[in-house]
Amino acid sequence: MPPIVAQGYGLTYPTDVTPGLSRRRLPKQDDETLRDTQEYIDQLIADRERRREEPVTEDELPDDADVVEEGSDGTVYHEYRTCGDETCQCMSGGAKHGPYAYRAYRDGDTVRREYLGKAESE
Repeated sequence: MPPIVAQGYGLTYPTDVTPGLSRRRLPKQDDETLRDTQEYIDQLIADRERRREEPVTEDELPDDADVVEEGSDGTVYHEYRTCGDETCQCMSGGAKHGPYAYRAYRDGDTVRREYLGKAESE
């Protein structure tokens, strides 16, 4: 009888492949369960590698980001920011500070951003 399958992280996996499998429990599994577990792990690794190679999309960037360059090492964009000082005009609807340059890139499933410095005025 084939194992029941479930969905998780966009992948289908047998329910007998559980996150609770440990070094102590793994050697006690039958060959079919070990093969299913290996197939699931291979799928998971391939999916993570594929996502790392995907470019950061505009909907993953701040709303007012202006994309300058897209490359294999990330997406460079410019952004105007508020400073947080309640007495500053940027906090009351005035002009924001910037533009500042950032690079957004993937680190596994997370989109990270790196400050590159003040950009030339547009």
